Amino acid sequence: MKRIAIDINSVLPLYSKGWISGIGRTTKELVEALDKMDYLPFEVVLYSQNTKGISGKQLGLSFRNKHIYFPHKEWANKIIKSLHIRECATRYDLLHIPHNFEWVAKPQQTVVTIHDAMYFSYPDDVFNYRYYQRLYPTLAKRCKGIITCSEASKRDIMNYMGIAEDKIFVCPWGYREDLFHPRQDKNTGRPYFLSVSCSTGRKNTMSIIRAYEKLARQNPQHKLVLVWSKAPQTAIDYCSQAHLHDHIQMAQNIDDEQLSTLYSGATATFFPSRYEGFGLPVLESMACGTPVVTCPNSSLPEVGGDAALYVDPDDIDAMYNYMAEFEQGNLTKSDLTLQCLEQASNFSWKRCATQTIEAYQKCL
Repeated sequence: MKRIAIDINSVLPLYSKGWISGIGRTTKELVEALDKMDYLPFEVVLYSQNTKGISGKQLGLSFRNKHIYFPHKEWANKIIKSLHIRECATRYDLLHIPHNFEWVAKPQQTVVTIHDAMYFSYPDDVFNYRYYQRLYPTLAKRCKGIITCSEASKRDIMNYMGIAEDKIFVCPWGYREDLFHPRQDKNTGRPYFLSVSCSTGRKNTMSIIRAYEKLARQNPQHKLVLVWSKAPQTAIDYCSQAHLHDHIQMAQNIDDEQLSTLYSGATATFFPSRYEGFGLPVLESMACGTPVVTCPNSSLPEVGGDAALYVDPDDIDAMYNYMAEFEQGNLTKSDLTLQCLEQASNFSWKRCATQTIEAYQKCL
């Protein structure tokens, strides 16, 4: 039986630091979904690497685990590549790198997940995007196959990196059905609008605040809840100067259980991102039966479908208008809940795992 080695290093900060990135989160969901499949036509081994001994065993899955006591740093990964240490440890037939890039000894036996082409299509100064513009194509052009999460990301990878279409496999992400579902609304306070995955960059949170500022002048019932772990001082100062203290709440250290409750209790979720490889907040909000106001760019129309409400990311008035429509009752959550649930049902981690298996088989 052929052997697939999956690099899960992006998952391990969950067990060492208590947090996980979006890439780590989707990697964890994928390997857990693979473990739940009735049958796999290959063997899976989870590869991990750090000096603390934190390995795939923490996931509690049925797969074999191979751990290397070596730092997970660029300089260390170059040594591991040059000495073929990963290859000797796992004896893989196909290696899956689910975090955009890695230094690998056998690219011709490697599948890499490239989540988006943000560093090309929407470079943000907070990241060293020029470095990644140089780095990502070096593996993308030489590897056996590329997995990505949306047709929009596939087009961007083709256009920006010069990759052939038949080398790219689209495996859309899913959501946790046991977590993200409509819950009984226990909110006894003010109704609220919600925004998740906030930042001042491409997530465009300041546009939501400015739109809500217009609504706040009318002393609305709705408040605005921002899931923002580290709001910058500029945003805090803006809210202060606009006298929004009593209207805007910034939620920190929110786990998935709490996030699902926030989605379920919200009148609507606002996610006016300028660029997304997928857009999990759109899917998770809809899975909770809550309408989403988002933008018709990148992958967002694929996820939102006909159930989402769309605005231009720079159109503050359009965002305000939707807030006002919900506030005044001209547009209600119940008007859109069924459409949201139907749209969310098109996505699941089981479906993502099935499509990933098909990609593996084509690359073996």
